[in-house]
Amino acid sequence: MQQGVDAATLPGQKLSWRLLFALAALYFIGDTALNKVALGDGWQIFWPLNGVTISLLIVRDRRAWPLILLCVALGTGVGEFIDGNSLGSTLAQRSLSLFEVVLTASLLPPFTTLDDWLVRPSFYRRFISAILAGPAASGILASLYFHFTEGQDYLDAFRGWALADAMGIAAILPLCLALRSPDSRALFGRQQWLSTLTTLAVALLTITAIFTVSRYPLLFILYPLLMLVDWLLGFSGSIIVLCCACILAVFLTEHGYGPFASASDLAMSRDFAVQLYLGFHLLGFLPISILFLERRRTYRELHQALAQMATLASVDSLTGVANRRTLEKHLAEKWGQAQRRQSTLALLLIDIDHFKQYNDEYGHQAGDVCLRAIATALSIQVRRPGDVIARFGGEEFLVLLPDTELEGAGALGEVICAAIFDLGIPQTANPTGRVTVSIGCAATIPAVDQRFEQLIEGADQMLYRAKRAGRNRVRTQETTISAHRLRQVATH
Repeated sequence: MQQGVDAATLPGQKLSWRLLFALAALYFIGDTALNKVALGDGWQIFWPLNGVTISLLIVRDRRAWPLILLCVALGTGVGEFIDGNSLGSTLAQRSLSLFEVVLTASLLPPFTTLDDWLVRPSFYRRFISAILAGPAASGILASLYFHFTEGQDYLDAFRGWALADAMGIAAILPLCLALRSPDSRALFGRQQWLSTLTTLAVALLTITAIFTVSRYPLLFILYPLLMLVDWLLGFSGSIIVLCCACILAVFLTEHGYGPFASASDLAMSRDFAVQLYLGFHLLGFLPISILFLERRRTYRELHQALAQMATLASVDSLTGVANRRTLEKHLAEKWGQAQRRQSTLALLLIDIDHFKQYNDEYGHQAGDVCLRAIATALSIQVRRPGDVIARFGGEEFLVLLPDTELEGAGALGEVICAAIFDLGIPQTANPTGRVTVSIGCAATIPAVDQRFEQLIEGADQMLYRAKRAGRNRVRTQETTISAHRLRQVATH
């Protein structure tokens, strides 16, 4: 521990003593609120705090577990002692609870992200085994303790401890982990918070109706309601609703409402009937929700893969600029726009001088490096959003310039020519001693009966002239009439 820092240090994480004391205070408040307000004696049906503790453990390095467990035991222990438990009973129950959460957390995989955690191989089997093993082991010890200290029946003591804890872990643990995911944050983001709150409010009102109406049982509605919420809000939304259903079911049943309130109408104890009903939804809905989560994840990955494939199909793999197929698409599009608006479309056709000799002298790998360097230089100089840079052939590039007159295109060609000369790529076959380019420039206002191939032919002719004039230069198509000159002619 570094001087001046009271912390339990983890890889990339620190637990300050202030945070640990806050954790103990939160557990004290949570334990008191659940016992006094939310659940009352319903803690024997559903107990959620152990699920919270396990979620804290599996997201942290195991070296931090002792401090976390100490704070949890302190907070809940003080709450139960104040609630009327003896010191011995408090210490015994806290020890059993700590044993349970450590065993359960040890059987679960460490948490990274929700998507990865839920879709691990055999996850559901491992999850069910963990949430049963921990409560069952501690429940056996608890049944022995309560039988010998308070005279409780073994089975009743076991059920009141183990089943309540198992249900709480099954519901609350996924919720705590889901709330850490980006999907949960998106649900309450600026664009979706109103829709999320409306859906949750309707779901909670429906759940309240389910557990307050006794004459006309509506218990069958809960499962399709969870499916609907999962479809609308995803895993995070449905697990929020499921946890609220558990708490509302216990609260309303404890206060005499709903189909479980009258034990005389049931073929089993009231508490066990509620546990059986909620347990069915917890164990039956979770794998379906995970399946939906995996389906959405697969859809996202497929969509991303298709988008990546579309990008790769439109880009030259060597230079990273547009390929010939994409260029033809852009040419047709920009040509049509220029025809409709009667605006100028300019084109630069760029060819690397003596490139065959460069490959012969330095090898094709060096030639590839040269092509990439020139493509990068072009990308630096051609910066307007509507401009298009493409690899036109082996050592030829084409720059498409919408709304650009001949003079502006020629000036850009001069800048590109100088920029590539300044790269200083050595080439002994070139009289300048370095790699240079020749550029042909053409521009036109497309007529209705004109095709874009004519513009390319014009630029190709200018490129040929630049080559014949000695290379490392730009030639423009003097016969092309710019929009500016057309306007001048029209005014006369």
